[in-house]
Amino acid sequence: MTNNNQQATYLYNTVPTSEKTIQGLYLKKERLIVPIIFIPGVMGSNLKAKQKDSNNKIKRVWRLDNEVSVIGWSLPYYGDAKARKLELDPEETEVDDGGTVVDAAAEEVARIKNNYHLKIQLLGDDKSQRNKKRRLNQEKQQEIQKAINNNPENRLFGSRQKRGWGTVGYISYGEFLELLQKILFEPDGHLSTILNDLIKPPSFSLDEGSKSSLELDEKQIKHCEKFYFPVYAMGYNWLESNEDSAKRLKRLVEVTIPAFYKKRGQICDKVILITHSMGGLVARYYTEALNGRNKVYGVINGVQPATGAVAAYTRMKRGTEVNGDNSISNFVTANVLGKDAAEMTAVCAQAPGPLQLLPTPEYGMGWLTITDPNGNPESYPKADPYAEIYLAKDKWWCACEPHLINPFNTDHNSQQMQDDWDKYENIVKYKVKKFNESIANKYHPNTYAFFGLEEDANNIKTESLTYQIAHWQGSVMVSKKKASANHIGDKNRLNLKELVEIRTLQNGDINEKYTLLPADGNGDGTVSQQSGEIPIDYLKARMCLPVGHEPAYKNKISREFTLRAIVDIMYKVKIND
Repeated sequence: MTNNNQQATYLYNTVPTSEKTIQGLYLKKERLIVPIIFIPGVMGSNLKAKQKDSNNKIKRVWRLDNEVSVIGWSLPYYGDAKARKLELDPEETEVDDGGTVVDAAAEEVARIKNNYHLKIQLLGDDKSQRNKKRRLNQEKQQEIQKAINNNPENRLFGSRQKRGWGTVGYISYGEFLELLQKILFEPDGHLSTILNDLIKPPSFSLDEGSKSSLELDEKQIKHCEKFYFPVYAMGYNWLESNEDSAKRLKRLVEVTIPAFYKKRGQICDKVILITHSMGGLVARYYTEALNGRNKVYGVINGVQPATGAVAAYTRMKRGTEVNGDNSISNFVTANVLGKDAAEMTAVCAQAPGPLQLLPTPEYGMGWLTITDPNGNPESYPKADPYAEIYLAKDKWWCACEPHLINPFNTDHNSQQMQDDWDKYENIVKYKVKKFNESIANKYHPNTYAFFGLEEDANNIKTESLTYQIAHWQGSVMVSKKKASANHIGDKNRLNLKELVEIRTLQNGDINEKYTLLPADGNGDGTVSQQSGEIPIDYLKARMCLPVGHEPAYKNKISREFTLRAIVDIMYKVKIND
């Protein structure tokens, strides 16, 4: 049994592809294992139904392999409010680990497939060659499995599939995970060129007050040779409470990963967490509410909605906005996530995770402004967003409109509406509010963060426009409609079928129209500066850059920031700790 803390032990391994050839000779130096765990954002994990379909097959619910894999949610019927209510139910779904994963041995596997393809082609179509073709196909599969098993990364850390890569959306994170692992692990035992290049000055500037400069010298970079960095991904059921997801993270960090390396005679008891968006809330709950702080060397947060996002409110009122141009891809994206209030509310009203993205008291007061037709503004919340906005059932501006919670209650049965509202209210009171209170102003002491922000606040690109406040602008309208009384919400509503940016009301003898104005704040298109800019006192380093929310880790600068933060975190770790 080897001791993982001994660096002077050298093992020579040959990796044969056959009895006659040697693929290569590499040096394996014993190092301390420090897993890098990536935690995706909301909607960034693959989900499947807990129950198999009528054909006893796994039923995919949310799979992010490519652009086509979720396009069904943008189609009528397949992606309407009723379908979403049934399919996107936290109690009926679980994490799906079957997403696309490019194995570490992919290049070698491709070479083997190509070689055997040529061999089989040379046999022609002669029926007498069938048995030989069958044997060649069997040999091919054996060679492929051998290549996978003998790949240095797989041998040391286990396959990428077993490290959870299939649980997260390949379209959003696949390339980043592959690149990160390639940079952090070289089979020959040396540091990658990209890591060594970090000795150059950073290509970005940090915000004033950052405690670490992220300027690295040769000694700091060389220190990384004492560690192995297997990259993991932890998908989670983003419909559930982030508390449940944090407990899943706790099991991974404290039970699953240590047990894997213990079987190999190695010690692994601390990790680094890299998070995207809502994944940052999961990490914070683990480190600050589940006593996980001492199991984590450091945390790197990307575009975290630290105090919530006003967009979580506006999307429940009007559906997902189309960021950027009016291209087909942007239109489809908005429709996949939910094109109107009915589609969004049907899901969010039963899903604690998305509701935990609503602005918390720490976001600040007055982010919801309602200007009446006479030009008089009134802003909320004044003291409590839960009572004044999220649970204000009798107010038309309430985040959750009672008649939209259950799309199957088509006749607006009042008792059914009340029952549905009670369930929603319990989620907000006992899962959303309590979760937010548990992590308010709490961060791991070694936290690094970047957020999206346009440099020129007076010339914000369309795709970066973000709801920092939500503003309903009122006007007088001519209408003979009477208020709708067959629901338990605001009795002044004129039209319960208003599902996007318009709400009409009867105010005495006057009918009024309120329009939700477009986003005009600075941010990443989803998270505003007010939430993304975590107070510097809680952080080791902070950076802002013009980056979109979803593609935050597709940006070269954010990737460089992440790598520098990893090196900075690890330099403080002594090999005998």
